[in-house]
Amino acid sequence: MFTITAAAAEAINRLTASENVQAEGGLRLTLEGPPEDGAVLSVDVAAHPAPGDDVIATADTQVFLARETRVRLTDKTLDVTKNINGHYTFLITTTN
Repeated sequence: MFTITAAAAEAINRLTASENVQAEGGLRLTLEGPPEDGAVLSVDVAAHPAPGDDVIATADTQVFLARETRVRLTDKTLDVTKNINGHYTFLITTTN
């Protein structure tokens, strides 16, 4: 199952608030490219899920995943780091 760390949920909430996205909004994740070549994670604040997206919700945080992305992220965790300038970098890690 795809999970979201508390730090990632907090970052998502801050990003959606800064973009004035309403409660039904969240973060949309898309993996592009074949896994063997190092897929690229695309992260966008979205006002609502796109048609066909799966919605992963935890407390008051939502992540939208295209179906093929959700399949690729099974048993993965979304985490985040924040640099000295306040910019977030989202990371996908393997769930233990």
